[in-house]
Formats: sequence, structure tokens, C-alpha cells
Amino acid sequence: TMLRRASTSAVSARLRRVLRAPRTVFAATTLGSLGYATSACLTESASPVASPAPRQKRIEDVTLRVPAKLSEDFSAWLPTYAKKLIELPGFLGVKLLSPLVPAEQVPAVVFVLGGPGAGKGTQCARIVEAHGYVHLSAGDLLRAERASGSAQGQMIEEYIREGQIVPVEVTVKLLIDAIRADGGQRFLVDGFPRNTNNLSGWQQQAGDDFRVAGVLVFDCPEEVMEERLLERGKTSGRSDDNVESIRKRFKTFGDETMPVLKYYEHQGLVTTIDGTRPPDDVWTDTTAFIDGLEATLRQGEEAVFSLHVYSTEHEKPYVSDITGRVAADVKARWGDAVKVDGRSLKVERSLK
Repeated sequence: TMLRRASTSAVSARLRRVLRAPRTVFAATTLGSLGYATSACLTESASPVASPAPRQKRIEDVTLRVPAKLSEDFSAWLPTYAKKLIELPGFLGVKLLSPLVPAEQVPAVVFVLGGPGAGKGTQCARIVEAHGYVHLSAGDLLRAERASGSAQGQMIEEYIREGQIVPVEVTVKLLIDAIRADGGQRFLVDGFPRNTNNLSGWQQQAGDDFRVAGVLVFDCPEEVMEERLLERGKTSGRSDDNVESIRKRFKTFGDETMPVLKYYEHQGLVTTIDGTRPPDDVWTDTTAFIDGLEATLRQGEEAVFSLHVYSTEHEKPYVSDITGRVAADVKARWGDAVKVDGRSLKVERSLK
């Protein structure tokens, strides 16, 4: 009897030591080793276990523009590729999206660029007359707002007088509101986007509601443009048609608009026309561009695919430039036929 009591006392002491151990979790095998019945037994210490820090989630919004002749094969390839992509460390998932509105019903926008006085307005007027496009000048919209006498109009006046770029939020909203108010399918947007900030603002606010079908550039030397603008200033009444403002605008175009052209050249969307020639000669090339563009739009030569790639920066190795990675992978498989662009977003908060 005394031996049994001693054995029981020793086991009890061992059990108390186990129970007092910090952060101890033990199950059937632990208590079973002490000779106790342990069916479905699990015990934790009172000390809380620290929760892992929340992971910073990022979303990459990637758009892929595919020629119609490749769209069927590309559509079959894309899900398999997306599954392999998210096997990489740091990726959480991916969603494949398609537009609710078919591409042929999305309004087509042509950006018309060139230095001040390159002849954009003259050619746009002829496109409107011959092809029925709606001409929207970013500058005209800004000047109309300026003439309204509002506080925003006064701010715009100061920017234009100094040959500076008006804040992107103002310009993009004026353009998008005008396009939606018209309700048409073909638009010329003259003098926009003038810098990468304009470009980013357009992409963020316009999204897939409008299709940038082409970028038409009128190339002209500064001395020719200056001569034209000074002549125009004699009757235009515009406060920026003076030598000082004109030269500031030339510098702004060279410094800030050229990177936008480089971006769209990479997308294969830029057509450049020599604007130094007489208007009728320039028009021959301009109407050829529009005819070619219309043929492309009628054929529906482009299918649009979208990916939302979800990732976190808390796991390594991590692909920091997701759009660049997708673009490289797509190029390796499909060459230069598929155009890829995207933007990075972070989740500020989730609401349900």
C-alpha cells in the first residue's frame, strides 16, 4: 500500500510540474506517458500566444491587349499561366476579369499631340468634318472653365499664363465629363496627356471605360511653331500667345510630354506626321491615319484581358515589379503582339 501511495504521489508531482510549465500544450501522448486515461484531452497554459503581424496586401491591376486572331489561344493559355504565377513566394491569388461592355461598344479616343502651333487644331477640325469625330481640346475645356469666373477658373488662368501644366485632377475630370455628356463613339482629345502625371490620372479615372485607339503626333520645329503662334496672337486674344509664354510652353513640351510619347510608342500606338508642310499635304497623311484606324476598329482586332494579382511584401523572395514580370513572361510566349500595362494598388482597408 505504501509503495502504491508513493508511486501515485510521484506521478502527481510530475503532473503538477507539467501543468505549471509556461506555454505548454500537451495532448493524449503527454498524459498517456504518465499513466492517465487521455481520451480527447487537450490543455493549454493561460499565457496567450502572440498573433502574427498582419500582412500588407497589394493588388496589381494588369491589362493585356491581344490581337483578335490570337485571342482564343491566349484565353486558353492565360489561366494556366496565372496559376503558375501565384505559386511564387509572396503571391496570394489572382482573378481573371473581362469587360462587361464589349470592346466594340467602348468609345475610342485618339490623343492628338505636338508642340504648340504644330497644327493640331487645324487637322482636328478637318477630321471632325470628314469623319464625324468629336473634337475635345484639353486647352479649350480649361479656358472655358477659366472664363466661368470660378475660383478654379482663376487658378487655371495663372497656370496657363505661366505656361505651366494645370493639375491633372482638373483636366481629366473636364475631359471625361465632356466625353460622357456627348455619348458618342469616336473622340479626338487634343493636347492631352501632356505629362506622365496626366497619363497616370487618365488611367486611374478613365479605367476601361474608354479605349485609347491611337496617338497622333504632329512634328514641327520650334522656330516654325513660334512664327505661327505670334501670327495667331495678333487676333486670338489669348494671353499665352506671346514670346515668353510660347518658349515656356516649348520647354514644357520637350521636358514633360516626350516621356508620354515614349510610353505610347512602346504600346505601338504612335503615328507621327510632319506638320511643317502646307495644311492640305498634312491632311493627306492625317486622313490616311484615320482610315487605317477605322479599319482596325471595325475589325475588332483587339481583345482585352485583365488580371488582379494579389500579393504581399512580407515573404521573400518577392517579385516587386509584377506588371514587368507578367510583360516579360507574355513576351517570351507571344512576342510583341500582346501589349501589357498595369498599376499597383495597396489595400487601405476592407469594408463589408
